[in-house]
Amino acid sequence: MNDHLELTTTPQSQPLGVWNRRWAAVTPLWREGCYQISQPPFSEVFTQNSNYPPDRFFDFRPGGNTRLGQELAWWVYSCWHEGLRKIEPSMLRWWQHAVTSLATTRENLGLSVVSLAELPASSVVKEATLLFHQRNGRFPSAGNLRNLRSISEHVHLFVSARTTDSPWWSPDLWSLRADDRIPRRPHEPVSDLPVNLRDIEPIWLREGLRFYFSRELIHQRFTWTTLVTRSRNLRAYFGRFLLEHMVTSPVLAQDTETLQTLMTEHLSWLRSPAATTSGRPLSTNTVSAVQSAVQSFYDYMFDNSALAAHFTADPRWGQIRPEHTRLWPPTSLVRSKSRQRQSTPQYITAEDLATMAACMPVLMTPTTSEVTIELPGREPLSIQGLGDPQAARAWLIQAATGRRVSEVLMMDYQCLTPVPGVKSDQASAFVARMQYQQTKVDGVDPTILVEQYVVDLIQAQQQWVRNHLGRTPEQPDPPHLFVTPRQNYQGLRPRSYSSHSRVLSKLNSLVALKDQYGKPLNFTATHRLRHSRATELLNAGVPVHVVQDYLGHRSPEMTMHYARTLAKVAESEFIKAAATGAYGQPLEVSQRDTYQIAQLEGRTDRVLPNGLCMLPPTQTCDRGNACLTCASFATDASHLSTLTTQRKVTVELITDRQTLVEQRHGRPMSPDNAWLKARQREVDSLERIITALSNTTQSVKAPGISARQTGK
Repeated sequence: MNDHLELTTTPQSQPLGVWNRRWAAVTPLWREGCYQISQPPFSEVFTQNSNYPPDRFFDFRPGGNTRLGQELAWWVYSCWHEGLRKIEPSMLRWWQHAVTSLATTRENLGLSVVSLAELPASSVVKEATLLFHQRNGRFPSAGNLRNLRSISEHVHLFVSARTTDSPWWSPDLWSLRADDRIPRRPHEPVSDLPVNLRDIEPIWLREGLRFYFSRELIHQRFTWTTLVTRSRNLRAYFGRFLLEHMVTSPVLAQDTETLQTLMTEHLSWLRSPAATTSGRPLSTNTVSAVQSAVQSFYDYMFDNSALAAHFTADPRWGQIRPEHTRLWPPTSLVRSKSRQRQSTPQYITAEDLATMAACMPVLMTPTTSEVTIELPGREPLSIQGLGDPQAARAWLIQAATGRRVSEVLMMDYQCLTPVPGVKSDQASAFVARMQYQQTKVDGVDPTILVEQYVVDLIQAQQQWVRNHLGRTPEQPDPPHLFVTPRQNYQGLRPRSYSSHSRVLSKLNSLVALKDQYGKPLNFTATHRLRHSRATELLNAGVPVHVVQDYLGHRSPEMTMHYARTLAKVAESEFIKAAATGAYGQPLEVSQRDTYQIAQLEGRTDRVLPNGLCMLPPTQTCDRGNACLTCASFATDASHLSTLTTQRKVTVELITDRQTLVEQRHGRPMSPDNAWLKARQREVDSLERIITALSNTTQSVKAPGISARQTGK
């Protein structure tokens, strides 16, 4: 009946030095574990319910050892003092009954519970479910179980991490939020994500990774982001392979030939649907990342084999051989593919950006209201609001500045410095410097110049976050501009990427936009906004070194990646446009060749007001201005307005010249007149060209031009 009484390993004789320091920090008001939740300061951390009498006291201390009640009081105080989360009284009361029942059962068995850390959250939830069923004759709802599990896991995580004298790497769950001893950078983009070693098997791999990860983090060779990614990849794509193939030792194989055979099997497995749950093989880049992670792990363990054997208490780690530093021969190492090879450009056109911006009211509108948006080529959409104005402003700031999503979400509340001598009423001027959180590249200036539009967005967000947190004008500013919306009522944690991405995913589903290539135009693909801004700057003629500084790149090579993107954009726009030659005939030269001919050798001398001259670079022209009837003439729909005007002017010129000749000579101009025949050929050619170009909706336009440049 009590098979769920799982216990974690916590020695009862463990020194209480850390716990004593934690308990000493709790002020007397919060030590009792008994709270009048409707009165401040308790009302600031407990959710309110009109069904509770205003003068009611709640005693949430579980029965059993005195320390259990003290740990609960410390946890409640920490939730209030650090703004960790709000607490639902009914859920905490349910948790209290379950913990008391578990502690009583253990005492009846001659055991005792010294700390809440000894009762895993899963055991508490199981006991609470049984108690609920005994009392009500039914099982609790999924929503209530989810809320109970949230409180149970939170209590256990924080008590386990903060009240123990064991090193921070001893638990199987590492959390930056719960354990302030874990090394970190001042700003961590994925600080809300834990590193979970519990699910890594075999056990020898788990303990080896515990050694590897902790040392690399301590010596700052890994960031927390790297740790999160590698722990997932090694668990899913190396640990699972080892289990399925019954590999029982860190040595993997006793001889070189068997080792190479095993790792070849691993590569084959990675490239097969068996490695995934989706039934599709892993991408080339994922296979490459897994190979790199596994090899780096064994390189480190070989270099530190004696220390690894001592740390893990597993002497087999001391048997790692030189061949473990070459798990795959060079020819079997998968190289990651450059994202430049994607058929669809990463930039977003000005038209598509305007369409996406038109969807922002959906994020801004409260969840209790509907909003109607109008999108090009579609019927007006009436959509329930998503109630997340933070996400809208963060996305718009990204679109306007080209910052990475983490650089925006982690910005400080006070992130603007006015530019001296520039007036804010100059809409197109750079009026301030914006400081963003640069975590990817060291040694670059994390500030950029921004226009008044961006300043307005930031100031609106500053006002919103103060209102959201209930800050009065007399109270200090919160530390962050964007804040995590849940379990963060004091605003001490910046907006997490996961919560930001979730609401953008909902917006994707609601509006289902398509880009110019007919592919999904996703709000979650925020890095495309960076490509778009970079392309816009380069297209406007901004020097590469200036764009490099603006984007925060360490070297110009990375910036040139965007320059290559710009070239591909220009080529694709030219090629998809309808091009024609003299008399409206299709060009014999391919559109791709036409574009490259125009670009080679900087041939601006071949650019005509109404098209392009296709003569080879070494050949000169002796036809004067007779381009419209020349076989080397090419044009496209972008010149349609110029060509139409030219036809009108030419027709008017013929009429004027014929009138002048008749007045001067008393007879009309002969149809065989050389000048008249040449002009009529031009008119004929113009009419055919205009007809051909008018039958298509395609046009050549400069890529990446923003609304503020086009005046839209």
